[in-house]
Amino acid sequence: MINGQLIDSDTQLPLTGATISLMPLKKTVKSDEHGFYRFSSLCEGTYTLHVKSLGFEETKRTIRLTKNELINIALEHGDITLHDVEVVGHQNSLKTTAIVHTLTPEQLNETKGGVLAEVLKEIPGVTMLQTGTSIAKPVIHGMHSNRVLMLNNGIRQEGQQWGNEHAPEIDPFIAKHIRVIKGAEAVRYGAEAIGGVVIIDPPVLPISPEIHGEVDLVGQSNGRGGTTSAMLNGGLTNLPGFSWRAQGTWKRLGDIKSADYYLNNSGVKEINFSASLGYKTSTAQFEGYYSHFETELGIFNGSHIGSVDDLRARIKNGRPFVTYPFSYTIEAPRQEIKHDLLKLKAHKDLRNGAQLDLQYGLQRNLRKEYDIRRGGRTSIPSLDLALTTQNLDIVYDHLQNNGLRSIVGMNLAIQVNNNIPGTFTTPLIPNYDSYNAGVFLIERWVKSVYEVEVGLRYDYKYFDAAGYRLDSVYYAGTRTFHNFSGSVGATWHVNSLLDLQSNLGLAWRPPSVSELFSYGLHHGTAAVEIGNDQFKSEQGVKWMNAAKIQLPKFDLELDAYAHYLKHYIYLQSTGEFWESLRGAFPIFHYDQTNAFFWGLDLTGRYQLAKNLHYSMKGSLVRAKDTKHGSYLPWIPADRIENSLRWTATYTAKWLDQIFLQLQHQWVARQTRYNPDTDFAPPPPAYGLVNVLGGMRFHLHQQDLRLQAGVNNLLNTAYKEYMNRFRYYAHDMGRNITVKLNYTF
Repeated sequence: MINGQLIDSDTQLPLTGATISLMPLKKTVKSDEHGFYRFSSLCEGTYTLHVKSLGFEETKRTIRLTKNELINIALEHGDITLHDVEVVGHQNSLKTTAIVHTLTPEQLNETKGGVLAEVLKEIPGVTMLQTGTSIAKPVIHGMHSNRVLMLNNGIRQEGQQWGNEHAPEIDPFIAKHIRVIKGAEAVRYGAEAIGGVVIIDPPVLPISPEIHGEVDLVGQSNGRGGTTSAMLNGGLTNLPGFSWRAQGTWKRLGDIKSADYYLNNSGVKEINFSASLGYKTSTAQFEGYYSHFETELGIFNGSHIGSVDDLRARIKNGRPFVTYPFSYTIEAPRQEIKHDLLKLKAHKDLRNGAQLDLQYGLQRNLRKEYDIRRGGRTSIPSLDLALTTQNLDIVYDHLQNNGLRSIVGMNLAIQVNNNIPGTFTTPLIPNYDSYNAGVFLIERWVKSVYEVEVGLRYDYKYFDAAGYRLDSVYYAGTRTFHNFSGSVGATWHVNSLLDLQSNLGLAWRPPSVSELFSYGLHHGTAAVEIGNDQFKSEQGVKWMNAAKIQLPKFDLELDAYAHYLKHYIYLQSTGEFWESLRGAFPIFHYDQTNAFFWGLDLTGRYQLAKNLHYSMKGSLVRAKDTKHGSYLPWIPADRIENSLRWTATYTAKWLDQIFLQLQHQWVARQTRYNPDTDFAPPPPAYGLVNVLGGMRFHLHQQDLRLQAGVNNLLNTAYKEYMNRFRYYAHDMGRNITVKLNYTF
């Protein structure tokens, strides 16, 4: 056997995709993603290796083979002159047969300035669960919160995300690659991936010493504010192999306006920053990463009401009785959230063509929620939580000559949640410790026209909680959950025009601490929430199928899924109210049932003319409580989006990427709901018209992008069913945005 690794003689980094020919046998192989190659089943004799790679001198090496030989080759750069070459790159696809959707660079640029959930809803089948206009979390096929796992730079994002108003603490400006897995991916990522996975990655650290970066400025009329973000990265001239990146974002918005009135106390303050340092050798990579996310959010004060009669009157009116002028002031009710993330990662390429990854993550999430309180206590938080999480991930990945890839891994996590004393309130959730362990094995068979994947995982979770209920009763206890997950999937490249995918995932999820032990007033949502410590684990099976057609002028992708969940947990209104000196609040119980979800996502694009494209995307979700034959609450309504996009045919050397887009979004009324457990019927259907245009200027080695748009051009007054504040107010009215991106 002859095997080895190809590297760049200058950078000492692996060379991928180089051609290695073995003469006189005329055998040819390609170096893999880590530069490794292999020729096996050889007899003793004399052989010559011919190595070719674009941009490098052709290299020959003669070997007298008497035993297995390890031959590492460093290629020298060649003198090649290229003219009018455009290089287009993209993030490597995930090693999975699951249905994965990736946001394009254009989509990321065009959605800058929005919260993360707004960015993600560019993907069909992904919507938002909102609390007013500034707080949103992604919903994948009707699943959200603890059923959607988010990976922030490879680390499982751990925060206080059990409430509707708990948005993910991630700065979208750090993201250069965002992918969404719509299947049940619990085998690869753990139990909370029962509904899907969102993967957010920053740009790859550079290998050259030159300093590069970009600056973003975003202004918007609605809220009279905007966002500023900047990123710098480069290498260290005196320390080859080292590289770094620094990034920061500042955001400020005042009160948001609906079509004809301001939503008082809906402003936002946000400041985030991150830094990364990496070191690369020919066979190893090391990275350290730190990020800090800090935000202050106003909660629309029209949602906090004094008595049951006032609450019913406000819901019946559907909008505030009293409106206020615009203000940047953020008062109670409000939230203060801080999230710190530290990541340490080591990657090693092994001699047998395998790779080993070791990753440690430390997160600290601080959440304070303030309410309007009597006795001068408004400045004291009603909820003050500190959540500390540590993760350790070990993954071994081996691609063999026969196309079989084996991935085996282990995940460990420790989580400690503490209520900070001094709130003068009964904590909604208890202090608790949680311990998690998981091991998994994935086998992938990769051939030229098909891929097959099979996976198996085992998880164990232990809870130890202690706290007080709303009636001052002390409780404490432990719960243990464990189960297996499995998946099988296949991808078939029928021909150059058609790809078919199918994935069947068996997943489970232990109930969260809020679902088990909540018993009190959740000030952020102005509701009383009651859990059940006897809940069983959710167990689900999801079958995803996808067909992708690519013709010269026409692209179409259809995703279809069916998802059955046993012991499905959801928050259900009782239709009752709890009234005290603090005000009147609706009562919600966590309930458990069996549920069936199914739906379709459709994306299409057609070239009407040389410069004109039509695109559409749509989705529908159906969800039913199969135990009681009723509908489940908070399921997205049917929606469809149609767009016409014109791009310029002729551009000068200093100007290109001129475009103009007209878009119409239509959302149906949600007719599948239970009127006995909702405070008001779902709002009517609505349609929004959006306009967007932009261009890019070339300034030597620098680029300047200018973009302007209007969302809700007609200033339509509407309510979104998935907005918890639809009972009291309308959604955002017309919003004009101007965006500038400078890259150097």
